[in-house]
Amino acid sequence: MKKNIALSITLLACLALSTIAHSQANITEFSGYWKHKVDQFRALPNPEGEICFFGDSITDGGNWTELVGDLRVTNRGISSDTCWGIVKRLDEVTEGKPAKIFIMIGTNDLDRTKTVPMVREKLAEILDTIKRDSPVTEVYLQSVLPVIDGTWGSRNNKTIDEMNVELESLAAEKNVVWVNLNPHFKDESGALRTDLTEEGLHINGRAYYLWYSLIRKYMPR
Repeated sequence: MKKNIALSITLLACLALSTIAHSQANITEFSGYWKHKVDQFRALPNPEGEICFFGDSITDGGNWTELVGDLRVTNRGISSDTCWGIVKRLDEVTEGKPAKIFIMIGTNDLDRTKTVPMVREKLAEILDTIKRDSPVTEVYLQSVLPVIDGTWGSRNNKTIDEMNVELESLAAEKNVVWVNLNPHFKDESGALRTDLTEEGLHINGRAYYLWYSLIRKYMPR
C-alpha cells in the first residue's frame, strides 16, 4: 500500500514538472505565435544595409521602420521571447549580413527561473554567433529596461540592475556597443516611469520616441 502511494506521488510530481516545463516552452520559442513570426521572418527579404531590432515584446511593440524613417529597418522582436529562443532563430538574422543589430533581451528569462549568470552566458553565445556568422555587423547591446515591481511575475528591478551590470561587462568583453537606456526610463525609486507605461512592463508610444532619441546617434546619416 505504501509503495502504491509513493508511486502515485512520484507520478503526480513528474506529471506536474512535465506540465510546467511544457507550458514554459509554449510561452517562448515553442509557442504558435513564435513559430508563426519566425516563419514570416524567414519568408521576408533581407534589405541591403539592414538595421535590425532584435528581441522580445519590448522590441516587438515598436514601429521601428516609421520611427527611424528608413525602409532598411526591420523588426525581429517576438513577444515572450528569451535568449534561448533568440539562439534558435539567430541564423535568420545573420544570413542577411545586416549593417547593424540592436539587441534587447533578458527580461523574460529572469521571470522563468533563469539566473543572471545563465542569461549572461547565453547572451555571450548570441554575440559570438553574430561575430562569427556576420562579422561586418555592428552590434548594439541594450540594457534590459526597468519594470514596476510586482506587476509582471517574479522579475524585479534589483535583478534587472544586476543583469545590466553583467551586460555592460559583457559588451566590453565582446567589443560591442553598450547602450544604457535605463537611467532615462527610471523614476527616483528606480522603477519604470509611470508616464512611459500603462501596466508596468511594456512601454507606450512616448517611451518608444524616448528610446529612439537615445539611439538616433547610431543611425546612418
